[in-house]
Amino acid sequence: MTAQDLSESHFGGPSTKSDIFPYPNRGVMKTDILFSSPMIRFSRSQKEAILAWGRDMGAKDVPSLYGLENFQTSALHAVGDPTEKVEASSGNIFYMNSIYQALAHDYSHPEARTKMRLYPEFSETGIEEVWQASKWLVDAPDSVLTPMTRINGKDYFVNELVLCTDNLWFVPTRFFEFRGALWAKGRRAVETEHGLLVAEEPSVQPCSTFHRPWPEVQACLSDLPCIFAPPSQHFAQNMPHPDRQLAGGLEIECPPIIVFVDDVSGNTSKQWNVHYSAYMSNATLPRADLEKSANVHFIATSPHASPMEIIRAICEAVRKGSTTPFKVWDSVKKRHILFRPWILFLPGDNPMQAEMCSHIGLKGNHFCRMCHCGGDQKYKASDEGFTSLMTPGRARSVSETREAITSQLVMATHAAAEKPLKAAISASGVKDSFATPLLNLLIAKGKILRRATPTRKALNPELVNKQLYDKLMKNTGKPMCNPLLDMDGLNVHLDTPVEALHTHLLGVVKYFWAQTVWILEKKGRFADFQARLNSLSRIGLKVPNIMADYMCRYRGSLIGKHFKTISQIMAFAVCGLVDEVMQNAWLAIGRLTVLIWETKITDIKAFAKELREVIEETIDFAASLSPGLLTEKNKFHILAHLPDHVERFGPALLFSTERYESFNHIFRLCSIHSNRQAPSRDIARTFANQERCRHMVTGGYWQDKTSGDWVRASSAVLQHIANNPIDARLIGILPEKSPIPGDMTLLPLPPRVRGRPPPQHPVISWAQTESARLQPSIPSLPGRWHPAGSVIALNGDSAPVGAEVIVRSDAMGPSALNSFASIVEVLLSTSPSTSPSWVIVRDSILSPETHSDLKMPVINRTGSLRAVRPEDIICVINVQHDCITGRCTSSGTEHIRQEREQSIRTRQVVKHTASTFFVINVTSLHNQRHLRNTLPPRLLKQNPFFEDRSRLHLRAAQSLRDTKLQKKLAREAQVRRNAELALRNSVANSSHADFLGISTESVGTTGDEFGGTAPGSHMPVPSCHACSSIGHPDSSISAPRGPRQKKGARATRSAAPWVPPAPAMNGDEPREGRRSESSSSRRAVTISNMGTAPSTISPAPPRKRKRPARADPESSAAREALFRGSLQNHQEIDLNGDVTPQGLTAMIGIYMRHQRPCGMMEPSGNTHTREIYQEFARTQSRKYGLSGAQVTEVLAFSELSPVMMLIDLKIHQIRTENDFLHRFIRVFVRHPDFGTHLRHSVAAALLAPRIPAYVDGLNGQFTAYLEDNAEALLGIPESQKSDPADWSLVKTAIGIELANQRSGMRAKVCPCPLNHTVPVS
Repeated sequence: MTAQDLSESHFGGPSTKSDIFPYPNRGVMKTDILFSSPMIRFSRSQKEAILAWGRDMGAKDVPSLYGLENFQTSALHAVGDPTEKVEASSGNIFYMNSIYQALAHDYSHPEARTKMRLYPEFSETGIEEVWQASKWLVDAPDSVLTPMTRINGKDYFVNELVLCTDNLWFVPTRFFEFRGALWAKGRRAVETEHGLLVAEEPSVQPCSTFHRPWPEVQACLSDLPCIFAPPSQHFAQNMPHPDRQLAGGLEIECPPIIVFVDDVSGNTSKQWNVHYSAYMSNATLPRADLEKSANVHFIATSPHASPMEIIRAICEAVRKGSTTPFKVWDSVKKRHILFRPWILFLPGDNPMQAEMCSHIGLKGNHFCRMCHCGGDQKYKASDEGFTSLMTPGRARSVSETREAITSQLVMATHAAAEKPLKAAISASGVKDSFATPLLNLLIAKGKILRRATPTRKALNPELVNKQLYDKLMKNTGKPMCNPLLDMDGLNVHLDTPVEALHTHLLGVVKYFWAQTVWILEKKGRFADFQARLNSLSRIGLKVPNIMADYMCRYRGSLIGKHFKTISQIMAFAVCGLVDEVMQNAWLAIGRLTVLIWETKITDIKAFAKELREVIEETIDFAASLSPGLLTEKNKFHILAHLPDHVERFGPALLFSTERYESFNHIFRLCSIHSNRQAPSRDIARTFANQERCRHMVTGGYWQDKTSGDWVRASSAVLQHIANNPIDARLIGILPEKSPIPGDMTLLPLPPRVRGRPPPQHPVISWAQTESARLQPSIPSLPGRWHPAGSVIALNGDSAPVGAEVIVRSDAMGPSALNSFASIVEVLLSTSPSTSPSWVIVRDSILSPETHSDLKMPVINRTGSLRAVRPEDIICVINVQHDCITGRCTSSGTEHIRQEREQSIRTRQVVKHTASTFFVINVTSLHNQRHLRNTLPPRLLKQNPFFEDRSRLHLRAAQSLRDTKLQKKLAREAQVRRNAELALRNSVANSSHADFLGISTESVGTTGDEFGGTAPGSHMPVPSCHACSSIGHPDSSISAPRGPRQKKGARATRSAAPWVPPAPAMNGDEPREGRRSESSSSRRAVTISNMGTAPSTISPAPPRKRKRPARADPESSAAREALFRGSLQNHQEIDLNGDVTPQGLTAMIGIYMRHQRPCGMMEPSGNTHTREIYQEFARTQSRKYGLSGAQVTEVLAFSELSPVMMLIDLKIHQIRTENDFLHRFIRVFVRHPDFGTHLRHSVAAALLAPRIPAYVDGLNGQFTAYLEDNAEALLGIPESQKSDPADWSLVKTAIGIELANQRSGMRAKVCPCPLNHTVPVS
């Protein structure tokens, strides 16, 4: 039954002409196209509603949904149902569409088949396709390439002897195209008396000279005893080629494919619904066709299976074709052929590519999937390690990775292999997705076997190793290794190319963008930067909009298209706002983006060298600005491998993933209408139906199941798609409508006024043109014209008035070069037959030197006007106003358009001056080739930014190490500050009055100890409030404020009368949160009633400002002399923190006599003022490179009294000792010596006759015993036993060691049956 019969059986006889094959009528065709569209997806209820609406409106030939689905199912079986079920070794089930069917559709579709290239090409003009690059042309093994060619009805295979027309013997090894003809690479053979001698050196031969293939040669030379001479006898072993018999008279072709795997959400909402999906592209198609969504084929998806399980299914399908080639219909040759696909490369993001390479990923120490670069953080910060991050290291190999996986599996069969296995994975960077579950299983089983149970004892290591090895051998039938490591023609470490979207745009550009934004915000220039972005010209960039406000508002959430725009214009936006290094960094990034997006490479060696130099410069800028980026962000090193991949596969756009990322939108549309019961099957069938419909209505062939003939849709169906762009877009076919060079677009008409005739386009003569007004001396042109707004350039660009263009040299003479000019006016002729249309341009004068800051060519729009033909406009380029020379400012404003209307809201923009200097944007991607061909080479040459790269790297490595040390010290300082704050808060919340540790029991109460003051009497009260509380019998120690206590808040007062506290040193109240308040004012305490009773701690009441009183110079001098004399008597002060009563008394007396009225200067004889102390502190802090927070703390410390300084230092000393001991105990417990001492102690205790072994409570008794003798037996300081957390580590180690030795001794002493070996499954 034909497809026509199937359609008639479901829908009856056709109601229209029978040329709508295979559809019964036009209604079914239109409905099938609508419901099979990948761009618009409908649910079942929506389909029913649409069909019901059509019937109710009286439309003809509206099918039922049931009938339409039956037709689609029958048509899918006729064309070929590609969906098949796959069950992974883990038990996961998913569905995939056959790779064979996807390629078969391309072969049976005439339009696609004519574009397919089955042989590599040696191109003399440049590289722009994958078949022109080295992987397919040179590096791919002969076994995966097309092994034969058919010439004049004769089949010639590789490795077979061929007789050429000039009686030349030739043995081809591979075929390739050169200058539009097919050539062969191989070895020539010469006749000798002993037979044919094959040359060692390879040569090339045009296939048009082939005369006789091997079967004919063998028949002619059958009477000879030996065809080849003895040195060349091994060539005869390959003749005939094995594929000759396999082909059976059919041609064999080997098209390469591109496989992409990624994780994508199956939801359109923000909820993550992970599906691992695989897509495929036919690598024999040109790059322009590969970018179309119609040529991206869905393979498989699953929310359950892992990506490597999907990859394994793909590899098995490819291997199946290598043994049994697939048979397809060639729509161009009109005959069956055999094809055998192979994988060319695997694009993807870095995590997915690392998994395909059996690599640990970017987070590992050896983070690169292509080389062995990397190491631990200490090595990366060293001079050698930091420098190694700049360039590719020793390349990885497939055999080396396979051996590493095998060694890991063998290592896992040993007892206690967990730590060595982790170390081996970290050291090699090899981590296989298939081997990891088995490794975890073996490690877990080994732990179980080494642990004793109530039914058996722990197995010894030999038995554990044996059982683990047997377990490994039982899994040999299951996949234990990455299948990509065994694919012919695929080297996963070389064929996972660096992807520009994730590595460059979402990597390098994103990192520099974040750092630039941080700098601009820190300097307060971000508003100026946003104004510049809003003022940049987008003419010639070929971007819809710069979106400056959006990028600045959501600067932390940008995507690839934003960074692609940023890399082209950032050098202009930040010029003058950042330093020179950052400015030059954006120039290097812009140049790098241009090279990555190059579509055609003329000289691959020169291009790869330039690309490598620009990448090195970009990495050097990262090392100069932020060395930590290179150790934390590994994409810089990954980018260094890009030149090698460009040489291997061609321009970087060929292995870009943007086409597949865009295809994810179609995948989500197919996913959201699934009932989630069988998502993999539903999505696969949906894609199969979409490709079936597209194949049928666009002219693809399929085989009639009854007659066996290959048929296609009728011409009426093909014409319908050609003449209906809406239906063409529905099935993913975008009509190619190229603009016509020279076409002009008129200026928009003013709105029509009611009651008046419609406005008309004005008609002007030459005298009325703007050009005649600007330059009256220009020769007038005859004719009448309409003023136009833009003209189509030769390359299809729309060139508006004011745009900078490249004008063809023919307009100025045959010997002139292409030149730059700006469009002044566009004139559309009213009568093209009598007078032509013209474009009036002003020549731009190119400056001999580049811009001093931007390093780009500069033009001056001061040339004369001239008229050129529209066909002489080659293209539009992007230029930006030279705001540096013109001294433009960000003082302008413009109204913001909202809802297509001009609102009253304004934004800041750059107000350009009348300067005629403009800078050519050489970092723009559009028309880069025309720009390079027009500019002189001297203006394109960029001098290196760094002359001594080695010195830069060493300096950056040293800076990195210093930064890490400063961060470590800063973290430790923060820990100390937090502890001090907690200590002060705990003291403030306590009721203990002896804040300095001084009590009446330890300090004498005689008046001599307080400078001669009589017992019980009051000390002299100074005249300032800073000292008014000192010595007062009823004064209290003012406590620091708590973290939630507001400044000036009152708390519960003590019973003693309140004494006003001291104001700040500058007479103002200290601000809350300042370091000086936390370090100085919070430490200020009042000592009162030393000789009678302890004082009370209470929060400070609100302070009142009061003018400081004058101090008596004589009393000040006396106090200073007493202060200095007492300091000299230092023998009473124990610097280790133990203060004798005499020394403490002296210090307190010094403290009391040293206080002076606030605001009073030192006596004239004393030069050590507060300002001098603080200046000295600042100088020393700068000398030793202290941070800002550390300098503030030092300044606050310098304002303390000597007693407070000693107390603060003592607290720091004790805390440092505690912190050291806290770290020491953790290191000590892990040390082998501790284990040895503990083992000996436990063994001695177990063997001691007086210890009741094997009874309950042994662990507790022995732990208590060791706790009492910790320092003597284990070497643990006694002070550490007071910390429960530290001692718990020791108790755990004791318990483990005790259990191990008890188990071993019990196995040797007790001969019970339970100790016999019990095998564990």
